[in-house]
Amino acid sequence: MKEQENIKKREDNIFLDLKGEQITIEIKDKSNTIIREVSGTGEISCIYTQEYKAGDKICFTNSSKHKYLVINIDDELSESLIYVPGTTLEFSIPFGDDLRPYSPGAFNGSKHTINMRIAKDEEVYCYRNLAKNVMDQRGETTYYPHATANVETRNEAIFAARNTIDGQTDNQGHGSWPYESWGTWQRADAELVLDFCRTVEVDKIVLYLRADFPHDTYWKSLTIVFSDGTQEDMQLIKTGSAQCIKFNKKRINWIKLVDFVKADEPAEFAALTEFQVYGTDIKDK
Repeated sequence: MKEQENIKKREDNIFLDLKGEQITIEIKDKSNTIIREVSGTGEISCIYTQEYKAGDKICFTNSSKHKYLVINIDDELSESLIYVPGTTLEFSIPFGDDLRPYSPGAFNGSKHTINMRIAKDEEVYCYRNLAKNVMDQRGETTYYPHATANVETRNEAIFAARNTIDGQTDNQGHGSWPYESWGTWQRADAELVLDFCRTVEVDKIVLYLRADFPHDTYWKSLTIVFSDGTQEDMQLIKTGSAQCIKFNKKRINWIKLVDFVKADEPAEFAALTEFQVYGTDIKDK
């Protein structure tokens, strides 16, 4: 009897924690008409049984005090743990060139499952790759982490900055999924910026250079600039394996990669497949 009472108390506490903290998934067409909507508390799932059309978008609303959400935007993709400083975010369904960095099955067909839940503290505040965001997109955003660059080769989606934080580390080729990447298009002033939109504590960066040799060459070095005013020079070698730099813990809210120095080789193209940043979120006192 006592054990049953304890279980009931725990269930009541969970209900109290989530009461009034509604989350919502809406699918809207190009005219912003809602064509599917699901709401609930804590965790919800939306099943959509139509083919997506150009201009469709998935909209998420979070009325809770929790700013971290876990979203699985499509059955073919892994879930994303994201930081949402406001209450809403939108994900535009990719078509055409924008679809090329994704698995061929992603966003296709007439049956889609979209999942959304409030992230658990043990997920948020553990030591992890803070850069990963499978559902990052080009352009302005209201959810983070978010990758941008001052150049994307030929302005093609398969060479967009967001590809460097999508969780894909396959780097033995170039072009469409699973070999999406980002390159400098041989610009001397190229910059790649990763914005967390909050203060995080980091101590390690891992890079996967694209390694489609001999089509590719590589960067011998680059500079990592942190929002706290510090920087680190990273020496690189010609390999498809992960390359790592460790440093004393820094509290920062963005990181920038600059000063890419290409190796003296006949191949013209050097590119980055994945950009990982390890550390922890900082819990409010």
